[in-house]
Amino acid sequence: MRACPLLLSIVLVTAMGCDPQKADWGLGAIETMKTPTDDPNLGCGAQIPADGTAANRAACVYAAGARAPASLGIEASLPSAIPIRHVIIMMKENRSFDHLFGKLHDRGQPDVEAVPADYSNPDARGNAVFPSPATTTCIPHDPGHQSDSVARSIDSGKMDGFVIAAAETTGTDGSFVMNFYDDTALPFYYWLAATFAVGDRHFAPMASGTFGNRNFFLFGTNAGAVDTGIVFPAPTTPSVMRLLMNAGFTWGAYTDGSPMSGSLDWGPTDPGVHRLQDVYDALDRGTLPNVAFVDGVDYVDDDHPFADLQTGEAWARTLYDHAIASPQWPRLAIVYTYDEAGGFADHIPPPVGCRPAPSSSPFTQLGPRVPLVVISPWAKRGYASHVERDHTAMTRFIETVFDLPALTARDANSDALLDLFDFSCGRDLTVPAAPVPGSGGCPNPPPRGAH
Repeated sequence: MRACPLLLSIVLVTAMGCDPQKADWGLGAIETMKTPTDDPNLGCGAQIPADGTAANRAACVYAAGARAPASLGIEASLPSAIPIRHVIIMMKENRSFDHLFGKLHDRGQPDVEAVPADYSNPDARGNAVFPSPATTTCIPHDPGHQSDSVARSIDSGKMDGFVIAAAETTGTDGSFVMNFYDDTALPFYYWLAATFAVGDRHFAPMASGTFGNRNFFLFGTNAGAVDTGIVFPAPTTPSVMRLLMNAGFTWGAYTDGSPMSGSLDWGPTDPGVHRLQDVYDALDRGTLPNVAFVDGVDYVDDDHPFADLQTGEAWARTLYDHAIASPQWPRLAIVYTYDEAGGFADHIPPPVGCRPAPSSSPFTQLGPRVPLVVISPWAKRGYASHVERDHTAMTRFIETVFDLPALTARDANSDALLDLFDFSCGRDLTVPAAPVPGSGGCPNPPPRGAH
């Protein structure tokens, strides 16, 4: 997944940072930085005004360097009053909204848009394939999800090419990409989406695979990556990690697999990278950094096919349990999402986003919809947001909370997830009881790498 093709290596090592010797990102100072002490007086009362700058953001008015008060139409003092000082980004792999939450409208959150009864995709013979319940939580096929396959799937907004694209890349009839799960298979994931705040218009920031989409979150641009496994971003690319450090805030990447799902070519010895157990320990001790990027193990608990989704659900439940028991829970927000849809069907046409800069990435077509859930004592309970957004809204949320400048025009014109929160006083902040994760949905796991 992370290979640097030989024919391109001479050019890309210099131009794009795809270096088999591994690049130095210059982030070593994070190892000795101390997380600022949380203000003990920080609490409820921050008021989020009605969004008065949405039209400007839709017109891509704001540029790199813009601060949140200007682009969001909020008071300059609001960021420091928001009672969140620790953010966990739990970005999983390759599932669309309809695929994972196809029955959420009927099973716990009626405010999200249901899959239309007449939605279907044609197969190679022209037969209509309608959404149907998945029969296993470990699908043994990994449909194509790089730029060519995604363009074929979206089909200029008709959203009818998923089955054919999957058939072309898996040696099957492709019908499995129309499968969906419900709360009997994924009770904890469904409970999170129904209990906390869910977004049903959250799109991958780029119509391609993991690398470009994760780059948009970290850098506000695809940073040269189009399809996964060809190039890595140049270490000098302005990033959310560097913004945090420059302002005196801390971050950490936690995983027993590939940090950031391999998109940066980092390994376990790179600065800021830690084992998964370390994030549990930090939550238990109350020593979590300001931003934590948490990833699962490839094909095991990161939800990427051929992984068993119920294994990934149990993994997420463990993180959640440590979070709600942490002394930092009153200052914490977990953002749970997927980097891209992974070739699985979704019925809502993705919009276009702002170009990061006039002379940079030309990629403005967003990718298919993915789940987004905000888990926090300050998340609106049982709320469904219909705001159109992509991963740079998470970037903008971090920039808002820590008063950081926008990396590019894409994140500058993103909404910062603020409608998913309620910081008013007098709310019941009691954590409700969560269900046990699902089990038994994958009695015969497929061979890893099987098609």
